Formats: sequence, C-alpha cells, structure tokens
Amino acid sequence: MSGNGTPPDPVAGGSHCAEPTPRALFVLGASDPEMHAIERLLTEVHAPFMHAMVGGKRVYPANAYRARLPLQADSLRLCGTRIYLVECVDPAPPGVRRIDHHRPGDPGYAHPPVTYWQASSIGQTVAVLREEGLATIAITPEMRMTAAADHCLGAAYRGDCPGVEPDALLRWHVASRAAFERRSAEDVLADIAATQRTLRQAPRVMLNDDCKTADVRHARVPELLLAAASAGQCCLSAVVARDGRTKIGCLVGSPAQIAAFMQEWAPAHGLVDVYGDPLRGFAGAYVPRQAAGRGAAQLTAARET
Repeated sequence: MSGNGTPPDPVAGGSHCAEPTPRALFVLGASDPEMHAIERLLTEVHAPFMHAMVGGKRVYPANAYRARLPLQADSLRLCGTRIYLVECVDPAPPGVRRIDHHRPGDPGYAHPPVTYWQASSIGQTVAVLREEGLATIAITPEMRMTAAADHCLGAAYRGDCPGVEPDALLRWHVASRAAFERRSAEDVLADIAATQRTLRQAPRVMLNDDCKTADVRHARVPELLLAAASAGQCCLSAVVARDGRTKIGCLVGSPAQIAAFMQEWAPAHGLVDVYGDPLRGFAGAYVPRQAAGRGAAQLTAARET
C-alpha cells in the first residue's frame, strides 16, 4: 500500500473489519506519464493506492488486465472501502469501479477530443477525489496537457482540446522527454525533425479503398509519437512488446483511418488482439507468435519500453 501509508489489517480475528478502513482505495495499472501524474496526485492528497501486480511485479501495458484484484484491496472491499481500478484488473469484482478509457464500456471510452478531460484517467481520478470528499483539486495546465496527450494526442496537436495550446504542448513534451532521457531539448527536437523527414518520405500503405497512411515499420524513427502528432501524420509503427510479440501500431489517425486499420487492414494481414479507439486516434494489433518466425509482416521493430 502506498499514498496514505499501510492501513491496518482489514480483517480482525478472521471475521471482523478493523477500524478505521479507508473510504476509497485506488489500484493503479502500468506506469506511463499519465499514471505517474495520477500517482503523484494521490500521494499529494494522501489518498491510499497500490499497484496491480502479476507474478510479483508491477503490471505493464500488455498484462495490466490479466492482474487480479490484490488480496488486501479485496479484503478492504468486503469491509466497505470503495475500490477504483485505474487501467487494470479484469474481471472486476462486484461493486468495484473503473477509472479507464481504453476499452468499450470504460467510462472514458469513445469520448471525442472536446471531452478529453472528463474522459481521461487523470480527469476521472480528480472527479472521484471530489466525489469521495478526499480532496478538491485545482486543475493545472500541466494536468490538462497530460490528459489530452494521453487521451487523444493527435487531436491535441490539432488544437481540438479546449484549454490545451499546441505550441505549449510541444514545449512541455520536449522538456519532459529531455528530462526523462537525460539529454538536451535540442537533441529531442533534432530527433523529432529527423523523424518528420522520414515520415514525409515514407511509403504509403492503403488501409482500405479510401484511407492511406505512412509506413515507418522498417525505419529508425526516434520520438515517433511526438513527431507524427506534431506533424499531423498518421503512420504504421512496429515495436517488440514485453511478451515478445511484434505489435503493429496505427498512430495519430483520423477516426476513418483508425477504423480502417481495426476493421480491415489488421484482419487482412492476419494480426490478432486488435485494440484501439477511432475517436482517440490510435489502434494496435499483434503479429501471431506462430507467424512471426515466418516473416508474416516482414518487420523490423524497436523494443517496447
């Protein structure tokens, strides 16, 4: 348990709930910039949280929904604590609420850019903290940029997210990447510019009869997501996921491009476990393990972090 310290054992004598038990507990999924911001926020307001685990390790994107509710969280649930799953755990036990926007049925799924804040996981977390009476949060520009960048990055760079200015978003992104990678902002900008040149020169792939995209699966493309989003260029990418499978991404697409990838291009190329959200502008799918060795997609891929 983190955030508000370790609570007392919720089950005293095997049958009775110890007092006090927390009003709410957040179970956090894989680490990414938005999840890091959520964790920092919960720590600042002393709201208790714990991490979803698989095999004794914190989950990562590919296995976050394979996690089960931690035993301590389940005990607290039975004692009346409200449990909030932030982008993790499936199935969810009765009475547990989700804070998520990745899959059909999630509170923030299929929300357009104009409602990015309410749809984002950090926006939902702020709403829950208010609802539970745990904290009243002043929404900062950085929180809005974090939400917009996670929920609908391409739309944010098009200026479609209220309260998020594209030039400010790029400055914030570059500074964040430079700090994370421990290099200069100038180096990050140079990589973005080089990748944008690659995107302009890349071959185009037809996703269906009406939609095409740049194909940089074989190219060296540092800072691809930032480069594609700030240039407004949909593209196909390839990375090796932590489970060893090759993941094909369709990034920064229009709703029509993302739908074409999910419904037509990916199935036609034998990809599996297709996911995405046309309104958020992203999708992905995996090369089957049995096909990878036969060069089904002829991919060179970076390793996923």
